[in-house]
Amino acid sequence: MLYVSVDVEASGHIPGIHNLVSIGATPVRETGGRFEMLEDFYVELKPVFPGFSPEAMAVHGIPREHLEKNGLEPAAAMSAFREFVIGVHGGGIPKPVFVGHNAAFDWAYINFYFAHMGVRNPFNIFPMDIKALSMARLAIPWARARKTYLKQALKLEDIDEKLRHRADYDARYQARMFTGIMKLIFNGSSSDPRPEEITPED
Repeated sequence: MLYVSVDVEASGHIPGIHNLVSIGATPVRETGGRFEMLEDFYVELKPVFPGFSPEAMAVHGIPREHLEKNGLEPAAAMSAFREFVIGVHGGGIPKPVFVGHNAAFDWAYINFYFAHMGVRNPFNIFPMDIKALSMARLAIPWARARKTYLKQALKLEDIDEKLRHRADYDARYQARMFTGIMKLIFNGSSSDPRPEEITPED
């Protein structure tokens, strides 16, 4: 199986109104219960829609002017992303699995942009959500299934706040969380440090 951890940054919450700002992706190949993280993908996109939420733009910190000047045309960006995924996957069945945290947001943008730009989506239609996967495997509520908690449960290093919300960094960190949880599933073990307080949602 090929899983692809994907993170996107956007100019707001609604595809078609707001813009896809950047895409980061880290493929994870699973063979017989062994997981290998592969080379990353990253691209920034030129804006095409009028929506720019100041709050969303502040999260990733990539200025609109930078995107307008240096961003790749969205059709070219989505074609490059498709070619990257297909190149790693090699074609055939089953198709690559899209993985996100939370997958609903990232998948909505990626699926919309593929369709809007006339580029065939290389993924199957069943994105995997790390938050939901964590709830099931670690027996934790939704409020705990966030990155700051999972990095404790999976014994990962602290998130680098200087790189957080850069799509390629987040995608690779997510891939590490994903492989950690999948190894627990394959090994039939669990880890739950249960911190005393629940901090705001990631």
